[in-house]
Amino acid sequence: MKEVYCSECGKKNTNNNITCESCGSTLKTDKIIPKKEINSFEELITEENLEILKNTPFTPVAYKSILEEIVRKGYDNYIYDDNASVLDNVYKLAEQYTHVYDKHKGNKALGLYSVNTIYVDERMPEAKKISTIIHELTHHLYYEIYEQWLMYVFNVEKSVYIESFVLFMINARPDLHTFNEYIAHTTQAQFEEPGCQTYSSFISLRNEYQLDMTKLIPHFAFGRSVSDDIKMIIEYYINEETKEKIIQQFDIDNIPKVYEIQFDNMPRMHESEKIKGMQSFLIEAMAATIKNKDLMEYLETFNHLFK
Repeated sequence: MKEVYCSECGKKNTNNNITCESCGSTLKTDKIIPKKEINSFEELITEENLEILKNTPFTPVAYKSILEEIVRKGYDNYIYDDNASVLDNVYKLAEQYTHVYDKHKGNKALGLYSVNTIYVDERMPEAKKISTIIHELTHHLYYEIYEQWLMYVFNVEKSVYIESFVLFMINARPDLHTFNEYIAHTTQAQFEEPGCQTYSSFISLRNEYQLDMTKLIPHFAFGRSVSDDIKMIIEYYINEETKEKIIQQFDIDNIPKVYEIQFDNMPRMHESEKIKGMQSFLIEAMAATIKNKDLMEYLETFNHLFK
């Protein structure tokens, strides 16, 4: 059996391990380097893959490995520039994962995430540009977590079919679509001056879908917990000193406070329940698509967005 040495602590491990037996760091082994690619929805959406999804243990150890892989994907090529502004460094952070463009017309939203691309209204104050980039980057990282789950479970490379399926899963369900926005707002709030977060797009979607707030507590707990994970990823790039500079920029730009504390103080979900929820979302989406040909056709419309 092949042996591999941990790049963090030097401990010898077997190639079957995902994380180091000694320090818990993700091992750079061929176990987490996929060897094949899915080239069609017919290859991805199958009864066999559904059974694999159902029977693969979604564990905290595997989840930690996925988060570490996402961090490494961007951080290996990122260098904070002390001579640049915080805004420029936040742009650079986002560009480790996706494309970022300024906009000054078109969609009325001040920020927008669409198919691996972030758009930020250049007319905003600097503080709002920073927090908007973090908001939109959170969307991308949230999708990335599910994409990495599928890559891990099926041992495949990322493809437009993996990305399309995740985009379809989140946007086809009103509750997941809505709480995608809650996760982005909650993460954004962690890097803003307290009281400045409006939760505007979350509130708008909640009203559009007429979701009953009294039945959404588990979703809030899930969203809050996932937000903590994405915050952890971003904090590899934004340290406490940089975060303080962002907060100071809110004062410089006189950004008004709205105090939507009803959304800031939601409970968190236990790690195992959060991971179980992610697994169930993927299983339910695949099962529904297998059962309903109309959903497969709808899924094809997402695929075109990536081409």
